[in-house]
Amino acid sequence: MKVLAAVKRVIDYNVKIRVKSDHSDVDLTNVKMALNPFC
Repeated sequence: MKVLAAVKRVIDYNVKIRVKSDHSDVDLTNVKMALNPFC
């Protein structure tokens, strides 16, 4: 039997999110990532 588990890596919920200076995206430098708790 083979099992496939889909998980997604997201920004940790304890981290304060910063937006890039040009407001185009979220700044992901030095941000802690975690597994999506809803997966």
